[in-house]
Amino acid sequence: MKAIKTFYFPIFLVGALCTYTAQRFGWYVPELVNNYLNDFLCMPIVLKMCQYSVRFVRSDKTIVVPLTLKITLTLLFSFYFEYLLPIFAPRYTSDGLDVVAYFTGLLVFITLEGQWKVTRTTMV
Repeated sequence: MKAIKTFYFPIFLVGALCTYTAQRFGWYVPELVNNYLNDFLCMPIVLKMCQYSVRFVRSDKTIVVPLTLKITLTLLFSFYFEYLLPIFAPRYTSDGLDVVAYFTGLLVFITLEGQWKVTRTTMV
């Protein structure tokens, strides 16, 4: 499990960048990957970057972002990208399955980080 915890972030990041690059160049991307992979990978990537940032600022490698903040960030991403942006920018569309992908990504992040039972937390 430690190897997975060490390498999932760069793998997720490369996967998201490859998907985005393929979309930008108009290359064929399977429909499921095209529509939902980056939404699924979004929260693990964002939350890991938040965790790195908090640990760097506080100079403490044991700090964990609280579960309530993780859920709040996921709700905010869902609200912003699936409700607000589609109202104001025609480029964006609202899709309830994207919200499911965000929350599934959150669950994957919590599982990979082993943060179901947090012993040490800090408010950011």
